[in-house]
Amino acid sequence: MRLRDKVVLVTGGGSGIGEAVCLLSASEGAKVAVGDVVSGNAIATTTKIIEAGGEAMHGSLDVSDESSVEAFVSNVLHKYSRVDVLVNNVGGIITSTSVLNCRESDWDRTFALNVKGVFLTSRAVLPSMVEKKRGSIINVSSAAALAGRKNSAAYSAAKGAIIALTRAMAHDHGQDGIRVNCICPGPTLTPAFLNYLAATPNPGALRQAREQEQPLGRLGEPLDIAQAILFLASDEASWVSGTVMTVDGGNTAI
Repeated sequence: MRLRDKVVLVTGGGSGIGEAVCLLSASEGAKVAVGDVVSGNAIATTTKIIEAGGEAMHGSLDVSDESSVEAFVSNVLHKYSRVDVLVNNVGGIITSTSVLNCRESDWDRTFALNVKGVFLTSRAVLPSMVEKKRGSIINVSSAAALAGRKNSAAYSAAKGAIIALTRAMAHDHGQDGIRVNCICPGPTLTPAFLNYLAATPNPGALRQAREQEQPLGRLGEPLDIAQAILFLASDEASWVSGTVMTVDGGNTAI
């Protein structure tokens, strides 16, 4: 098992990519801390892990709120005494518009959800990693940070900031034995993406069009992203830090 006895903390672990990371990590021997702003989702993921014979805990977690982050991480450290792997998975699109039409409040909310969350959760977890002189942090950015997307100014900027933050953290904490890497998923069939499709006039046609945009001819599954995260979390990536791994079916190669 690639994560045997490691403690893996996943933000946004109640659904989509986060849930896939939690389930895969548990199947690879990890003790999993599932944090999600929707408590019921965190409980559901934890229940799946336990029913499959794994070990997990859950908690309510709003990554944009310092007190929520500090409380959740404190509970994890109280139970397990350490965090070996942190997956900063929470993120999302607040508004789809250009800079010209983006409201300041939406810009701020986008950065709070996508960037501030990475900062706050990493800051809370890092002292325990520094003390142990080991750790792996994986930040989830987006292919939208690497290639221009129409009406995606705030989201693309925030996800680009995560890449820059990843590289800075890799430099700052490499001597502490901590690796920091970044994943850039392409269009992935998460609940949020499926809800977006369902809200359009012709979901089937739009999905087919998005599939045809991908060189590999399909959209991603949460497990596709989770498997890449597993590699970066494991000792197989012991000499990998500061990297940006694109998992997008070849989308940004166009």
